[in-house]
Amino acid sequence: MPAEAGSAAGEQDRVVAVTQNSDVWCAGARRLALGALLLAACRGSTRPADPAAAYLAGGVAARRALEASVVNPKNAYSALRLARYQSGSAGDWARLPVFNPPAEPIAAGELDQPAGASATALSAAAAPLTVPTDATSLDDAGLVALGRQAFARYPTQLAAYMRVALTSRAAAARYGLWVDPAAGVGGLVRARMPDGSVWLAVTCATCHTARAADGRLVDGLPNAALDVGRAVLESQGIPAAASSDARAAWGPGRLDVSTSSGTEPARIPDLRPVRWLTHLHQDATLRGSDPVTLAIRLETLIITANNQTVRPPRIVTLALAAYVRSLGDALPRPETAAATAPEGAAIFRSSCADCHAPPGFTGPPVMLSTIATDPTLGRSADRGTGAYRVPSLRGVGSRGPLLHDGTIGSLAAMFDPGRLSPAFTGRLHGTGAVRGHAYGLSLPESERHALIDYLQHL
Repeated sequence: MPAEAGSAAGEQDRVVAVTQNSDVWCAGARRLALGALLLAACRGSTRPADPAAAYLAGGVAARRALEASVVNPKNAYSALRLARYQSGSAGDWARLPVFNPPAEPIAAGELDQPAGASATALSAAAAPLTVPTDATSLDDAGLVALGRQAFARYPTQLAAYMRVALTSRAAAARYGLWVDPAAGVGGLVRARMPDGSVWLAVTCATCHTARAADGRLVDGLPNAALDVGRAVLESQGIPAAASSDARAAWGPGRLDVSTSSGTEPARIPDLRPVRWLTHLHQDATLRGSDPVTLAIRLETLIITANNQTVRPPRIVTLALAAYVRSLGDALPRPETAAATAPEGAAIFRSSCADCHAPPGFTGPPVMLSTIATDPTLGRSADRGTGAYRVPSLRGVGSRGPLLHDGTIGSLAAMFDPGRLSPAFTGRLHGTGAVRGHAYGLSLPESERHALIDYLQHL
């Protein structure tokens, strides 16, 4: 979620100090890390300590993991983290108070009240996340369960601007929030701050949970309807449709999480195939998607989203990483797609597999000059690396908007040669041609249809 969105309403200044439960959280994390380290020692192992345990302990191991993941240390994203993450400096984020507030989801039924749902009335049922102290590995059911709970309940960023979506079910729909009797309203939660005040916040589920074609809510699926730019502006009384503010051009399913100007919107990514990626971020800012790299990415995201005033418990971000990596288990198997659409599978192997190599259907980043799509994000002073990552195509058939900036709405549009023409009318944002990634456009029409059929089942 964009840092500038929260600051627009001024709520970031209200994030202070440690919750009363932070000592319990820190102790649980230390016990988990120490237990794994002692277990290795007692067994007489000469292998390095478990990476997950070393991450929980912080210090040199976590620092080295960050350094190994950074692709371009000179962009602003990387430079900030290298300066503040386990750096030993006076501004080291490790010195920040740990943030685990009592929180509760906004219930769907609250939207039916005359005044809508309250953003500040916390019930007695609100509680911090409970940490398992006996987890021993990333596959531990307790750790994954904590990650699942944190995905839907941990407040990643305060978001007073989303109050405009809580006045009714129609308002929630206007800003792209799903409403569910069990899961609540678009992943929004109320959270109690240490000073006793209660604030509205977004969770991972706000951006990364959406309804599948069969009506189920699916974690990891990008919420292509979420219109944060509109919510931010209209919470300030500015009609988005008439505004020249850059955030008005984001539209549904896009955010600028990098700049204060809002001029570099990117598509909300699909988290389900994360474990197969070679790099994180659309512009390949971080190398690898192993659990520790992903946990550090999530930890630093929450820190910067809250104006570097608090940090999440590391066991929570490690649990989130474990849970996000588990989401790929629910995706269709490539063997099934190949059996369902064998002609398309054969065309894919000859035309697409050089970049999107099985079994992850991904590969190393591609230079901007090679892919030739809009290079704005790849050249960003904040996150740019001069390349774009190759997304995994696992789950692409149900993903929604495609390309890093979400300008293509479907696989059919992606493989329509007409999109290279200025007369193209099918782009989701802006007008005119959608150039770049011309692979497959020169295939005969029948082969393009066969390829699309295969990808829809992948």
